[in-house]
Amino acid sequence: MNILILEDDLQRVRYFIERFGHHSLKITENAFSAIDYLNKYVFDYIFLDNDLGQNNGSGVDVATFMYNNKRNLNNKARIIVHSWNAGATESILSKIPNAIQAPFNTEIFFEASIDI
Repeated sequence: MNILILEDDLQRVRYFIERFGHHSLKITENAFSAIDYLNKYVFDYIFLDNDLGQNNGSGVDVATFMYNNKRNLNNKARIIVHSWNAGATESILSKIPNAIQAPFNTEIFFEASIDI
């Protein structure tokens, strides 16, 4: 499985590597790098955080790209928004209505990613 992870928190990155490291992972803390990956690769799962480091963009930037590029095959991926930022998550879901709202380390998060 191909998995894209947009995350800047090192502890969360470690979790993703431990949990999904047996799959093909692309992990970035930069929204613009994530968009570049979306242009080059097709993913089965996409995990989006929103609040990233300074000058790294946001998960909303990725969602906007996907919204504006509806023919991009990654719009068919299972998209999990694992951000705790409720306002940003609402904005992402308005652009990607098939995405799953599952804040990191919640029961919903684990249920959404159990089949990976």
